[in-house]
Amino acid sequence: MKIKIQHRYLCLSGIIVLLNILFHPPLAPKRYKIKEGEIANLDIIAPYDFPIPKTENELLQERKEIAQRIPPVYNLDSEIPQKVSRMIIGINALIDSLRRKGLPSDSILFSVQREYPIPASSVEFLLKQDYNRLLKKIGRDIEGLYRKGIIEKKEKPHKIITISSGEKEIIVSDDELFSITEAESILMKGQPKELQRLLGVLVIPNVLYDELKTQRRIDEVFANVPKTKGMVLRGEIIVEKHKRVTPEAIEKISALEKTYKISRGWEFLKLIFFQNLFYLSIFLFLIYFNTVHKLNLFQTRNLYYITTLMVIYLIILKIIYETNLVYLLPIAFFTILFSLYFNFYVAFVFTTVLSILSGLIFNSLGLMLYLFASGITALFSSQSLKTRFSLYRPMFYIAISNIVAIIFIEVYLLKEGIRFFALGAGLLNALFSGVAVALLLPLFEKLFDFTTDLTLLELMNLNLPIFKEMAINAPGTYHHSVVVGNLAEAGASAIGADPILARAGAYYHDIGKLKKPEYFIENQIGQKNPHDNLKPRVSALVIISHVKDGIEMAKAMKLPKKLISIIAEHHGTSRIETFYRKALNTTEGISEDAFSYPGPKPKTKEAALVMLADSVEATARAEKNITTAKLQKILKENFDKKFSDGQLDECPLNRFDLEQIKVAFLPILMGVFHPRLEYEEKSEKN
Repeated sequence: MKIKIQHRYLCLSGIIVLLNILFHPPLAPKRYKIKEGEIANLDIIAPYDFPIPKTENELLQERKEIAQRIPPVYNLDSEIPQKVSRMIIGINALIDSLRRKGLPSDSILFSVQREYPIPASSVEFLLKQDYNRLLKKIGRDIEGLYRKGIIEKKEKPHKIITISSGEKEIIVSDDELFSITEAESILMKGQPKELQRLLGVLVIPNVLYDELKTQRRIDEVFANVPKTKGMVLRGEIIVEKHKRVTPEAIEKISALEKTYKISRGWEFLKLIFFQNLFYLSIFLFLIYFNTVHKLNLFQTRNLYYITTLMVIYLIILKIIYETNLVYLLPIAFFTILFSLYFNFYVAFVFTTVLSILSGLIFNSLGLMLYLFASGITALFSSQSLKTRFSLYRPMFYIAISNIVAIIFIEVYLLKEGIRFFALGAGLLNALFSGVAVALLLPLFEKLFDFTTDLTLLELMNLNLPIFKEMAINAPGTYHHSVVVGNLAEAGASAIGADPILARAGAYYHDIGKLKKPEYFIENQIGQKNPHDNLKPRVSALVIISHVKDGIEMAKAMKLPKKLISIIAEHHGTSRIETFYRKALNTTEGISEDAFSYPGPKPKTKEAALVMLADSVEATARAEKNITTAKLQKILKENFDKKFSDGQLDECPLNRFDLEQIKVAFLPILMGVFHPRLEYEEKSEKN
């Protein structure tokens, strides 16, 4: 059977092996090669007093016994019953209000579900029954259960629990409380399924387990438990020569080896750091991934990127180590690359780890501070780069940071005075870091298939040949793309998407129209519409082909995959309504697929923004006598259509995001189309 080894383990092993090859760890203290049951060939005598620690299993067992004796702590949440009561009252009041307005059942169902997470079948059931009576009865029944308390589930080992309410605590048996299962069983008995589903939503535990308080109490008791089980005194014979080695002797030898004292504490720290460096990095990344940005740092390509930079850094570090040119170590170069590929926080973590690693290897606190200052300066100064030529700004700040750090280290830490050679090395470091980023960044983008904001900003230059050609041969498409870019950027800023990627995608989304610009209405200014002489199906094929043509042109131009995806997805699988309806009126047996874009649907927020902006701009441009009310109507209808057609099903946009996008789009549209104010003419009598 073939064994598959995950890439992450190979990369981890490679980093550890490289560290130990390039930088030999200090020798470990003496270890006794002796096994239980053997006949000892030497006397082992305790060199000093030392304790015999309990094993981890023994301590873990003692902690488990303490945990079983201490009642778990639960908090009584008095807000939960009130919340449930308000929900029931709110449902009742909402249905009453909607019925008084004479709305049909479907509209009531939609409105109730929009406000409350209730299954549709439950709402329909309430509408067919005396919902006032039912909801009041449910409220009374649930209130009765809350008086005793509802708990999520009853843990078998603990029959007695502590319930905390403010400053008061009481100890009760869990038999006095209802579990969620028990509460639902009581409430749902004999009730129809539709009502059972409603009750499943309303039954929320109000006695909540407090893991932090429980563990704190266990820790308080466990802290007083002795962690050792005896002492070995100086001069005591642990093993006698020519006698059998006992389990007790092995335990004492193990305790002795754990207490070895090394005079060179910094070397010991270096050994520990080498062994745990990569694990520390993974741990920090996991925290970052789970709590902040949810980045998939262990995805194969990302892991290869991290490993490549780490290997290059360690090789440079070895060269610097051998030549002792410590101020030439270009940590700023690696900081900027991490920042451009991932983000600020991941780059900060790696800057910190690499600074500490280098300081430990060189046994130099000063070098660690110098590298950290240089890396952090590079990180902050590279956050707003617009072009590769703007890298001179980080170079300038890095140079200043390096000089200040070198002066501090040389004068205050080393007490040696300022060396001009060291200052020159700091300046050369800054220059090398900036030049290396400018030269090597395109290579890294190509190798690891990622696109930085620098590349996107360069591709958004409207003086590029593609945009000049568009402005001349397809002026309507050019203007349309610029407006869509403004809309997409504003929408992206409103919902936390990437505004630069959104604008760049908008600029390129219709480049396929350059193949046949005259067939698109925005370019038919003062010209005859060629579609008048074509069959609807042929017209649809021409229109649809601009997506395929755009993808081919993008690939020929070697655009980033992110932009190619936006080009491919900006129409999703939507239908060309004009020609489809025209075909229905003239021909029978029309296939809807022949009038629909091939897709795929948008997968990212940026692609969805381009789709929405494209649709809204085209609709608004076709409207005559535009007003603010009409713009708002266009926004609502276009968004609702895309949502109901399922075009946004595969991208991470929700209803709240769509409302934010509408708000962001409106002022842009008003600025572009200059809507007239609506007013009523008042008649006057002479």
